[in-house]
Amino acid sequence: MGRGTALTNEEYWWVIGLHDGGVSLREIARRTGRSRSASLRAIKRERGPQSDDRGERPKAGRRSVLSYREVRQVVRAAASGDYFAAELKTKFRVTASVRTIQRLLENVDHLVYTKMDRTLPLTAAHKSARMAWAEERMLNPGIYYFF
Repeated sequence: MGRGTALTNEEYWWVIGLHDGGVSLREIARRTGRSRSASLRAIKRERGPQSDDRGERPKAGRRSVLSYREVRQVVRAAASGDYFAAELKTKFRVTASVRTIQRLLENVDHLVYTKMDRTLPLTAAHKSARMAWAEERMLNPGIYYFF
């Protein structure tokens, strides 16, 4: 398929004027009787390629379950080290799952995951009882049989 005749100087500036007036590319092509690609080439030649700073575009992909505010609250509380993911979920009434909160905290640079010690510390009475049990078994090894 061959090319048509080149845009005249009048047509060229007509296309630029329509474009600056906010007319769509399809409408410019319809009004001038030229192709969309010819109009687009003229606009690009005069104005240069469009940059990506056309305002705030919505991000592509799935929407986040947590808002920016919830993320800040959860990360700030987790940084204190006093809560685990399930507690953070209930404390801030977050609709996201516990796993989502864990994933969020995993991606924070300044936090390091450590498994929480969920056992109670041994008291002095517990320690002495365990030592007595071990000493009794060490001093009298033949008495105890396990069946």
